[in-house]
Amino acid sequence: MSVEVLLCCGVGGAGKTTSAAALAVALAASGRQVVVLTIDPARRLADALGIDHLGNEPQALDLPEVTAAGGRLDALMLDRKATWDALVRTHAGDADLAARLLANPYYEALSTRLTGGHEYMATERLHQLAHDGRWDVVVVDTPPSQHAVDFFRAPARIRRILDRNLLGALLTPSQGLLGVATRRAVDVVRRLAGPKVLDDLVHFFELVGSLAGGLRERSAAVQALLQAPTTRVLLVASAVSPREEDLLDFLGVVREDGLQFGGYLLTRAAAPLGLPAEALVAAIPDGARDVPAEAWAAVRAALADAVHRRARDSARHVATAARLAAAGRAPVWTLPEVDGGVADLDGLRALVPHLPPAPPRLPAP
Repeated sequence: MSVEVLLCCGVGGAGKTTSAAALAVALAASGRQVVVLTIDPARRLADALGIDHLGNEPQALDLPEVTAAGGRLDALMLDRKATWDALVRTHAGDADLAARLLANPYYEALSTRLTGGHEYMATERLHQLAHDGRWDVVVVDTPPSQHAVDFFRAPARIRRILDRNLLGALLTPSQGLLGVATRRAVDVVRRLAGPKVLDDLVHFFELVGSLAGGLRERSAAVQALLQAPTTRVLLVASAVSPREEDLLDFLGVVREDGLQFGGYLLTRAAAPLGLPAEALVAAIPDGARDVPAEAWAAVRAALADAVHRRARDSARHVATAARLAAAGRAPVWTLPEVDGGVADLDGLRALVPHLPPAPPRLPAP
């Protein structure tokens, strides 16, 4: 079975987490088996789905429309340390080696503080979900744009860290860590931090070296998943402030890195009025019973202004969607502004008719 992966990306504040949650609900309500993963440590996905807590294991959501359609919806939030630990246990080969590495203080630093480690564990968790067999769609709520680029490039970065020549230099006393060229620096470290620090560090590289082959292979498999034809990036942008230049720059990175672009989700769009603004304004009565004429004139003027403003916003948002579709050569789904904002499942449900599998409002040119 070929698993479809949808990566929801975009700048902060564009409604990315809300869009990812609503997209997952829409797909599950169409009968698909869906899991949605957020790699943002904030609680926004749990809040959007109306649940108290999300952890590193998928949690089933019981929604009537999903059950009626024969679909499935699960959700989880990345736990970086737990995912690192599971990866070590998978590739260690035996429980003793895994236990020694998990207890090493430098592994603790690697698994909790390595730059880019969070993004790499996100790709690893994605790989696990995509090959689990329970789902046919994985929706991923990625971090804001720059960190999303780190997410795309994490597998290649980890492979460079685990390069055979680099690890060989660190593990060979005559050439690397304890070689002649670095002996004086190492002596300083030994005096300042004590011999145990160096022993722990060398032991750490020995343990990692024993896992490096499996981790390199896994990183290659993760990168292949990201670049597969069934994996698509969806760019989320706000119709109110689309930042089109930033979107197109990010789209360039997506294509440069060999990922498939699936289109835009344009949020907070003003829906068309259905009738010309002039017709709606003309339908506003000239007076109201028991309301002074001057007061009603002010009300009528405010209503007319609101109608014209809504018409201008709608026209501007339609033009923005058309420009994005043309510049990105990709479809655009427009998500309407929800009165009061999306704060619960009912708010998500209001977006469902505007998301895949529904057709895009603007197909690719």
